[in-house]
Amino acid sequence: MEELLRQILSKLDNMEKGFLAFQEETRQRFEQMDGRLTEMNGRLVGLEQEMGAVKERLDRVETRLNGVETRLDGVETRLDGVETRLDGVETELTEVKETLHRVETPLVDDVQILLRKIHEKVEEKSFEIYALNRRLHHAEAAIEQLQSKA
Repeated sequence: MEELLRQILSKLDNMEKGFLAFQEETRQRFEQMDGRLTEMNGRLVGLEQEMGAVKERLDRVETRLNGVETRLDGVETRLDGVETRLDGVETELTEVKETLHRVETPLVDDVQILLRKIHEKVEEKSFEIYALNRRLHHAEAAIEQLQSKA
C-alpha cells in the first residue's frame, strides 16, 4: 500500500509539475497578449490622432472649397452681366452696320455722280488748257525770237 501511495504521490507530483508548467506557460502567453494589446492600444491612439488631423485638414479643404464655390458663383453672376452687356453691344453693332449700309449705298452713288461731273469738267477745261498751252508756247517762241534779235 505504501508503494501504491508513492506511485499516487509521484503521479500527483508529475501532475502538479505539469500543471505548474502549464500555469507558467499560460501566464507568459497572457503577458505576451497583454504586451500586444498595449502595443495595439498605442497604435490605435496614434491612428485616432492621425484621423483627427485628417479630419481637420478635410474641414479646412471643405471650408476652402465653399469659399471657392462662393467666388465661382460671383464670377458666374459677373459673366452673366458681361454676357448681357455683350448681347446689347452686338445688337447696337448690328444696328450701326445697318445704318452704315443705308448711308453708304447712296453715298457711293453720290460720289460716282460727282466723279462723273468732275471728269466732264476736266474734259471741258482740258481743251481750254490745251489752247492756253499753245498760246503760251507761241508767246515764248516770239519772246525767244525777240531776245535773239536784240
